[in-house]
Amino acid sequence: MIEAIGISKSYSKKTVLSDINFSAKACESVVIVGRNGAGKSTLLSILAGYLKPDKGYIFTNKDKVAFCPQTDVLFEELTVADNILFWSKANSGSKDIQSSSSNLYELFEVAAYSGKRVSQLSGGMKKCVAITAALTNDANILILDEPFAGLDIFYKDILLSAFHALKSRGKTIIYTSHNTDEIMGLDSNIYALSEGKLAVVDTIAKDSNYEQIRRSLLEYSRS
Repeated sequence: MIEAIGISKSYSKKTVLSDINFSAKACESVVIVGRNGAGKSTLLSILAGYLKPDKGYIFTNKDKVAFCPQTDVLFEELTVADNILFWSKANSGSKDIQSSSSNLYELFEVAAYSGKRVSQLSGGMKKCVAITAALTNDANILILDEPFAGLDIFYKDILLSAFHALKSRGKTIIYTSHNTDEIMGLDSNIYALSEGKLAVVDTIAKDSNYEQIRRSLLEYSRS
C-alpha cells in the first residue's frame, strides 16, 4: 500500500498541492486527472520519492516503487537489452531480467526488438522499454506520468493488457491521463486534481455508468 498524508507543495508564491490525502492498495489502480499545470506531475514525483513535499508524509510499507516519468530516461545509442541491464543494476534489481518472475520482456513485448538501438524505436516501443526498465527493481508500486501519451491503439492495448496482468499479481498502479478512453480501459479509482486539491470522482468497474463518469470528468476538467 501507498499512502499520502497532508501533502503540500509550493513553488515561489504559487501553491501547487494543498493538504493532499491519498491511498492505494495492492491490486488497485488509480488514475489522477486534471488540466495541464494542475500539479499532477508534481504529485507523482512526490509519491515516487523523487521530490520532497513542503509538508506531509508518504508511507509505502517498505514496498519498492517504480517511477516512469514523461521525459525519456533511455540511452538512445544503447540497445534495448543494454538499457534494461543498466537500469536493472541501477535499481539493484534482477540482472537476468528475462528469467525473472515478472517476465517483463514478455509482458511488454520487447523481446522482438531487444537488440535494436533505442534511437531506432517508435514512440510506443520506447514507452514499453521505459516501463520495463523502471520495473527492474521488482517494485510493488508502479507510478506512471501520462503512460499512454502519443501512443497508437496497438501500443495502448499492449500497455493496458500489461497493467491488468500486473494488478492481478498484486501490484499497485498509479497513473495520470487526459484521455477518457484510456481511463475507461483500466478498472481504476479516479481522482481529480484542481486548484491544489485532490477529490474522488468515481470508480471504474464492470457495472459502471461510463457516460456519467465521462460527464464528471468533463466537469472537473473545466474547473
